[in-house]
Amino acid sequence: MTMMKKLSMLGLIIFGVFMISVKSAWADIINIKTDAPQTYVVKKDDTLWDISNLFLDQPWLWPELWRNNTQIENPHLIYPGDVLRLRYVDGQPVMNIARDKTLILLTPESLTKTKPSPIGVLPWKVLGPYFKNDSIIDIDVYNALPRLLGNNEGTSTFVKQDFVLSHKPVATDTNYTIIRKGKLLKDDDGDVIGYQVKNVGEVELINSSSGKQQIVRVVKSNREARTGDKLRPVERVDNSDLILQASTTQIGRIIANIEDRSLIGKRDVVVISLGASDVELGMVMGIYAQGPAILDSEKPKYAIGQSPVKELFSGGERVEQPAFKIGELVIFKTFDNASYAWITKADKHMKGGEYLGQP
Repeated sequence: MTMMKKLSMLGLIIFGVFMISVKSAWADIINIKTDAPQTYVVKKDDTLWDISNLFLDQPWLWPELWRNNTQIENPHLIYPGDVLRLRYVDGQPVMNIARDKTLILLTPESLTKTKPSPIGVLPWKVLGPYFKNDSIIDIDVYNALPRLLGNNEGTSTFVKQDFVLSHKPVATDTNYTIIRKGKLLKDDDGDVIGYQVKNVGEVELINSSSGKQQIVRVVKSNREARTGDKLRPVERVDNSDLILQASTTQIGRIIANIEDRSLIGKRDVVVISLGASDVELGMVMGIYAQGPAILDSEKPKYAIGQSPVKELFSGGERVEQPAFKIGELVIFKTFDNASYAWITKADKHMKGGEYLGQP
């Protein structure tokens, strides 16, 4: 990315943040919705994001509501049956909680104490498949992985319980995920980020032959595996530490819809140009769109499709339009050079390339 483009993007995001009220720009001021309930009983299928949206215009400020409440160590751990009560202390909103006691079950063998699981931060029923079965991998890393070769029946597809010959993996003490290459991802400068890959299934190693090949058995099938699919050590994922927080100085762009659809809207999953070194899980970012540049002359016209030479002799001054906030997203999975994010708010459909900045 050129220095001029970086400065241009920074200016656009700064303008967009300026267009938001001061209350939404700083985390120490909470803006309670006018229709927020005074009490709310947490239900089994609720998410923390949904509940935060009931009370706040900026859901990532949820922990601020608990700052005077010593009952709760972690405001992200909310349980079904909890009764949330909104009240005010010295003019500032505070959230209290009434929590049921631990349920005690008496059985002939033992006395068992049970406690419900906390609700999820995001709707994992929707995001779970993307969290578990989709990822982004560097091209060179992908090319170096062992691949499935074939089986003794001469078929090119394999399912659970099938034995398959593969290139021998490096490690022999772990199971392997079968992955399949999808589309090639590039950032807004055209630089390659990597392949988007799908989790096809899982295999276990059957023997430890000293040769170059290895017999594996398919132990899990999300779809049919094929000759040429790659093997990667199983990655154990954990979304339990997801904590909502607003982004600060990060600036990025939306690359594409994960399903490769042309339009992007609310509740879609997208790939963004910021990786694990730039952002954290649970980070909330604002989405900003900029209109096309305008050539300001007696008869103003858009600069779309204008060559630099024609633009130079158009007799008009080039005017860059400001960026306006059109939505928000939450990051739920990160990779080296990119991340997956869930669109939580969208005022209009997007096509990719939109800027990302402070929410």
